[in-house]
Amino acid sequence: MSALSPTSYLDSPLTQLGWNARLEAAFAPHRDAGLVPARVATEDRHYYNVFTTDSELIAQITGKLLHDSAPTALPKAGDWVAVALHPEESTKATIHAVLPRATQISRKVAGRTMDEQVLGANIDVVFIVQGLDDNFNLRRLERFLVMVHEGGAKPVILLNKTDLCPHTAQRLADVQAAVGETPVLALSAIKGAGIKGLRKWIHEGVTVAFIGSSGVGKSTLINRLFGEEMQDTLPVREKDAKGRHTTTRRELLVLPKGGVVMDTPGMREFHLWLADTGLQDAFPEIEALALSCHFTGCGHTVEKKCAVLGAVQAGTLTDDRYRNYLKLRGDLKKLEDASRNNQLARARRDRVSQRAYLQFRRNQFLEE
Repeated sequence: MSALSPTSYLDSPLTQLGWNARLEAAFAPHRDAGLVPARVATEDRHYYNVFTTDSELIAQITGKLLHDSAPTALPKAGDWVAVALHPEESTKATIHAVLPRATQISRKVAGRTMDEQVLGANIDVVFIVQGLDDNFNLRRLERFLVMVHEGGAKPVILLNKTDLCPHTAQRLADVQAAVGETPVLALSAIKGAGIKGLRKWIHEGVTVAFIGSSGVGKSTLINRLFGEEMQDTLPVREKDAKGRHTTTRRELLVLPKGGVVMDTPGMREFHLWLADTGLQDAFPEIEALALSCHFTGCGHTVEKKCAVLGAVQAGTLTDDRYRNYLKLRGDLKKLEDASRNNQLARARRDRVSQRAYLQFRRNQFLEE
């Protein structure tokens, strides 16, 4: 690769992948160290496919980066990284650092383990896809919205399979009432209806991701954007409308008309992860009502002069919406408590391990 001047990266093909002035400033010390910028396309354990200005390389992280980083801080699909090229091996590189993320999408790992799983990084727009068949579920949609808001990306809701739904207008109205100002689009990936409205969110320098349960049509929508079969698709089982996984890893795909799309494996379960402002952003009307509650710190359950309860009683806030807010808030509180207890348990184990190691070294010294 030819040497580039400090400002030439902004005029390079990297801008098609989302490179911008913020990243240019963050990369400055790494450039001085002789490294070059790249974006992670896929990850497989500690092997990564990365895009540089003019090539796609296979990269590994340094031992120092692996040792010094928390699991969630290691490179993920969509991350920008600083890599060292190998002149003797033109297809390989080594990742020395991960640049600060603008956004990320996370969930709790499946099972009882209290750990965060980062699904993707530096995503500008997240398309939350639901099918207008038996997959349709407003409560699940709200859970997705909480986590997208928490990660900092802009959510856009896609209601796919209008060709299979005789009452699309009602479903569209129900969703819009539940999500407030979040954009909602109804479309048909199979028929191509509504795809033009989808394209307005995607242009050069913008990274988008499609998330949703298996079988909702994410890969078919991506194929529509490409105009060709880029992602394999499988039909939904007719007996229960369950989808079958066709995407087996998260990967970045550069669209021919500009923009980058990240496809994600279908998520049969979307486990909430810790959220600070995501809940408030997903339920803005409740947060607005809460400002009028009589008591500071009102829990919106039994308190007198509660504006939220008043809205439910008056019918301006639906009971379903209110109850799901309470359920999600409760789930997040349990998750926060469990995570805190897990951290305390780990800290105790670390202290015990440290004492045991010190005792072992003391015994070795006495034996010598």
